[in-house]
Amino acid sequence: MHAQLTPAATPIERPPYVWLAVVLEFLTAVMAIPVGLIFLNDPSGRSMELPPEWIANTAFGNYVIPGLYLLLVNGIGMLLLAGLSVQRHWTAPWLTGTLGVGLIIWILVQLAVMPETMFLQWIFLSVGIVLGFVALFWLRRTGQLRLW
Repeated sequence: MHAQLTPAATPIERPPYVWLAVVLEFLTAVMAIPVGLIFLNDPSGRSMELPPEWIANTAFGNYVIPGLYLLLVNGIGMLLLAGLSVQRHWTAPWLTGTLGVGLIIWILVQLAVMPETMFLQWIFLSVGIVLGFVALFWLRRTGQLRLW
């Protein structure tokens, strides 16, 4: 396995399938930012119609930490990543993989601690998986990662 972590002097190649990642990153950000702000304004979760007892018995205790994660990582981070992907920045494939795996972990934690699942959780789990595969193939295409 070989990973190249040196900055490219010119913009990297952007295969057509990367546009799928850009759209998913943008949509994830647009949906995560307002929810993150709502959780920060009301850490009980009542304004999102979530029972406070769902989070009270977890390590978080309330929705402040999940709200910060939604706002900063799944929101602003995904928005910045979409911009880097459009600009063909050399870090974009790496960050696509990182934030994709982060989204998968985020949803798996939700599935583990919440007593009920929601349709959106399964959609965002799928988004994380798609971002991971886009990153893998993009890194292979640009020669930044050689696995096989």
